[in-house]
Amino acid sequence: MPAEGMLRRRIVRACLVLAAVLCAVYAAVIVTSMMVIEDRLLNDRLDEAADQLITNHLQGFRGEVPGDPRVYEGAAIPPQWRDLPVGMHEVDEGKRVLHVLVRERAGRRFAVVDDESDFEELEALVWSAVAAAFVLCMGLAVVLGRMTATRVIQPVVALADAVREGRLADDAPALGAADEVGVLARALAAHQQQMQRFLAREQLFTGDVSHELRTPLTVILGAAEVLQARLADRPDLLPAVERIRRTAVETADRVAALLLLSRAPEALDAPSVELLPLVQREMERCRPLLQGKPVQLQLQVEHEERVAGRPELIAIALGNLIRNACQFTEQGRVQVTLERGRILVSDSGPGVPEAIRSQVFERFVRADTSVPGTGLGLAIVQRVCAHLGWSITLSASDVGGCCFEIGLAP
Repeated sequence: MPAEGMLRRRIVRACLVLAAVLCAVYAAVIVTSMMVIEDRLLNDRLDEAADQLITNHLQGFRGEVPGDPRVYEGAAIPPQWRDLPVGMHEVDEGKRVLHVLVRERAGRRFAVVDDESDFEELEALVWSAVAAAFVLCMGLAVVLGRMTATRVIQPVVALADAVREGRLADDAPALGAADEVGVLARALAAHQQQMQRFLAREQLFTGDVSHELRTPLTVILGAAEVLQARLADRPDLLPAVERIRRTAVETADRVAALLLLSRAPEALDAPSVELLPLVQREMERCRPLLQGKPVQLQLQVEHEERVAGRPELIAIALGNLIRNACQFTEQGRVQVTLERGRILVSDSGPGVPEAIRSQVFERFVRADTSVPGTGLGLAIVQRVCAHLGWSITLSASDVGGCCFEIGLAP
């Protein structure tokens, strides 16, 4: 649901709650008033006049004015009232509502009866008016709430549109407003300018680093190839030269990948790439790390996937995972598995301690400080996966080490 609709509903709901509370308060006031009126106007009046009415009855005076209370004595009291205790009673007879006051005087029992049907009808009309007023108030609350919500959220929606379309800096009305929306607009504009400056610096820095590093890396790579050719008769030195050459190539690849990461994903082309050759190439690059170790580097292919993405980025993510597995595994195996929709890199190494497992993808976090490294490899992998729209998770391997799972984008 759009945020605009949620905010509008909240404002309308608040107006409804306010209207309901006010109606409940007014209804309570009306109920209390009706009860007080009934007690003061009817019950108290009948109680005060009861003695005089009984005296008139005993003297043989019979009032014939319609609506006046009537007095019944002893056996003349209707059967349904004879068992009523002394005091005031309200009796509903269906068509009539009577107030019956039972008194005893000198051992004689009297019932003073007042017909209050008119008052009860008036009370019912009042309740109907209260119910109608409640419905009307709730309807007005909905209408006024929607009107108020529209007026309240319109500046917020306009501000959100300006931020989304990147024209906040040119939106003078919002920036010049003296209300809370103006304060928010100015804060967002300042933050947007800071972010733009930061991104510009990052892009310039990445471009400068890429440009400045490519030349020395090319020189190192060329020198390594020359050394490799001249030292053909010195096989004891060839592994060191090969390590220099491989490191230069890997560093050049990292520089290229970082340069790609500095650009927005939508700004890059995403060719269709077959994963198997990339995985095989990265495994061959990492195989020298296992020399002298009783570790098998295995590849299991259950499904050959093709994905959309830059091969440089995919290679840097796969290479970091395989390289970490090879560096931390002293015996057993390192296995890369290609399945439908995911890539698994598992090993039989020491695993990641539970204490830092939730932080393993953060920068400079290292599971084992005895192995050389900077703690940036997994952070780069996560950033690459996010750039490609993939996911990466860590779980325990079935052979005791780590298992990194890359979920490929559909």
